[in-house]
Amino acid sequence: MKINILTFAFFVSLIACSHKMNPNKYKKSQIIFGSGGGFTNLVNEYHLLENGRLYHKRSTDTTFTELSKQNADSIKILFAKAKVLFAEIKEFHKPGNMYYFIKIKDDSTTKELTWSTSKESSPASVKDLFKELMNLVNLK
Repeated sequence: MKINILTFAFFVSLIACSHKMNPNKYKKSQIIFGSGGGFTNLVNEYHLLENGRLYHKRSTDTTFTELSKQNADSIKILFAKAKVLFAEIKEFHKPGNMYYFIKIKDDSTTKELTWSTSKESSPASVKDLFKELMNLVNLK
């Protein structure tokens, strides 16, 4: 009986460890989004990987926390919207004291859009995609 319990515990720990991942080392596409700034300059960063896993990390954290696994169809739609957005808007960097950002990253490149509510207005399509992405976080 002790062997079975130990074997079970071993496999459970193996499964738990297999979900720990560092999104910074992920080779496929990912969408990185979040906000930062203010008095503390704290950054909340979310990584949505192409495999559907969603991670969170604050600038004060040393590791990522997995929040959820998203539906594959939803992921395809979000990545398609992000690719269209970044094809249409080549550059938008208007950060302020408090700022928001969306990045699209693959193995070799990272493209970024940054904006603030206090500076000139950002394109509606950027805000719309950001809202959709943040809904993933709020649904966790």
